[in-house]
Amino acid sequence: MDEKIIRVKDLKKEFGENKVLRGVNFELGAGERVVVLGPSGSGKSTFLRCINRIEEPTAGEVYFSDTLITDKNIQKIRQDIGMVFQHFNLINNLTVMKNLTLAPVILKLMNEEAAEKKARGLLKHIDLLGKAEAYPASLSGGQKQRIAIVRAMMLNPKVMLFDEPTSALDPESIGDVLSLIREVAKAGMTMMIVTHEMNFAKEIATRIVFVDEGRIIEEGTPKEFFEHPKTLRVKEFLEKVL
Repeated sequence: MDEKIIRVKDLKKEFGENKVLRGVNFELGAGERVVVLGPSGSGKSTFLRCINRIEEPTAGEVYFSDTLITDKNIQKIRQDIGMVFQHFNLINNLTVMKNLTLAPVILKLMNEEAAEKKARGLLKHIDLLGKAEAYPASLSGGQKQRIAIVRAMMLNPKVMLFDEPTSALDPESIGDVLSLIREVAKAGMTMMIVTHEMNFAKEIATRIVFVDEGRIIEEGTPKEFFEHPKTLRVKEFLEKVL
């Protein structure tokens, strides 16, 4: 039986009267690359943010490797769940190097020397070693996002969550960021990606999950989803975006 990295049971999230997630059930197996699609406001990003408790679920259960994390200390769990945000979330008053080494050193996963060595290796790999002592304000959006991905990788996570990682970028930068995500995928990383990049979704996903009005209404392989959608709602969506 495939190892389930993440299991979600009847997940609900409400903001006052606004019911954003209405009972989501989901499993993510080791090595899977699940792309979450759906219209704006459907609950895709909230779904991801509830998995690592950036948003606290209103109800339901989230399991990480069979540990119920909705009632655990999430800081320890987050070491294994890398998160990449739409707007980078780099710390503006710290250099790139400090952005990369801060968490692993504070969490005592490695000492400063080991963290800097790893960070330099990752920066060299993405051709940004020359920016190690730069501050985020001096970087382009694409550079910031690649550094944000590398920052998540510093902790050697078991799963990566990407919340619309290219939506704030210009077209040229999008290509650079998607290339890096492809590399992470090829290395075998388990991942979930919320994106509006349909061609990228077709290419990278092992499974597509479609969310609408706070529920998963259809899922399948990219071929099944894009070529043989089962529901009228997905057919309408694809007609607009393809």
